[in-house]
Amino acid sequence: MKRSPETSSALFTCVAFFFLSALTVLFIMEFRFSKAIMADYEQSLHQLAINRTALFLENLCAQAEGAARQLARQPREGSITPGGPGTAGLSLAGASILDPEAAPPTAKTAVTGVRRDEAGRLVATVVTPFQGSWLALEFDIGRAREDLAREFLNGTCRVALFDPQRYPLLWPLPPEKLDHFTGQEARLSADGVTYNVSWAEVGDPPWRIYFFQKENNFDAYRIITVMLLLFALYCCLYQFMVELWRVNSARSYFEHIDFTIFNYVNEGVIISNNAGKIIFANDAAHQIFAGKKKSLQGVQVREILGHRGENGEEKNNGPLTLKISDRTYSIVHSPLVKKGRVLGAITVIGPGEREARTCKNVLNRLMEVAPLAAIYVDEGFRVAAANLLARCYLGSLEPGASIDGVHPELANMLYRHAGARSAVPFELAGGLRGEVSYVYDAEGNYDGALVILTGREGASAPAHWPPAR
Repeated sequence: MKRSPETSSALFTCVAFFFLSALTVLFIMEFRFSKAIMADYEQSLHQLAINRTALFLENLCAQAEGAARQLARQPREGSITPGGPGTAGLSLAGASILDPEAAPPTAKTAVTGVRRDEAGRLVATVVTPFQGSWLALEFDIGRAREDLAREFLNGTCRVALFDPQRYPLLWPLPPEKLDHFTGQEARLSADGVTYNVSWAEVGDPPWRIYFFQKENNFDAYRIITVMLLLFALYCCLYQFMVELWRVNSARSYFEHIDFTIFNYVNEGVIISNNAGKIIFANDAAHQIFAGKKKSLQGVQVREILGHRGENGEEKNNGPLTLKISDRTYSIVHSPLVKKGRVLGAITVIGPGEREARTCKNVLNRLMEVAPLAAIYVDEGFRVAAANLLARCYLGSLEPGASIDGVHPELANMLYRHAGARSAVPFELAGGLRGEVSYVYDAEGNYDGALVILTGREGASAPAHWPPAR
């Protein structure tokens, strides 16, 4: 069974909709999977920095507790010599007993801060309980800081480390950015790069670690891609509804009309959608454009009518003219509007006005000079033309008058023999004789009838015939 073009298009749109839906789901799942991987990677970098900082602080505390035990084993008048025991790049730079009033608010060993001493060394202060008091030890952490800088200041995620007094032990960005850094920023730009800022705390009292992660615009790309896919899905769904249910299309304007009825009119009829594509053309239109296109179905109107076939949203002030080969046609192009929305256009193509007017003038002149009474009756059985001699036989023959009102017997004869392909002789009441020849157009459609009256049997022509020239 042959499918209609609308059904085939709807099936194609349905298949496209299915594949786009599957592609959208796959993209969403892939984006989520990639986002999870990136989040895990960033979290691992953050946890690595936290663990490394915690290890650094633990080493300082262990160093201080070891020094306190060493001092407890010495005589009371003994002292700890700077540069004593040290591990992991740490060396002792000084020690002192704190006054009870200066005791820290903690009950265990803690790293209280970092400073520069008189010699310009970077030292970290660690306090630890000692024989009912507190021992403050200062360790030179220059080498340890260099090790931390090599680990933290490279890569896509940079790390800043601040002591409890907000002294910057590590700062990965230009120094001028440090002066305006409050620690509350969510984003920070430096050297043309935008960073997302987050932080964590380690130790007691807490040291704060700030993470500067380069912005990758992954979420923006994901949103844009998904929105484009959803837009494509919407377009496919809309087109599927249009093709399957003929919503908002030119065919919906004629939803209760069989288009093949236009094959019985003499003028060419073309119906196009709002994209300018022909969805129907009758037989007369195919014959007019037989030299250009074998089939007009699916062809753009502008391909056969040129600029005359643009959309049809504009209203014509009058018929347009189109010349094909040696014939001239008149074109009426009008939009199809339903509920205020343009659905397409309808184009009617008929004989050119000049050509039709010329033929009518020639016919009238031939009727005037004909030596016989002649009447031309159009396809609606109305008087189109009649000469003076015919009026002498039949009386008033006004153009446009129905032949039934002029001569019912003649009209009955014309109806009875309609469709004859050769001249039909006749004789009416009163001995009026003649013959009728039916006229057909190039497509074989009935176009009128030419009635020739030869007069009454045994009677001569009217005395005033022929008319004086």
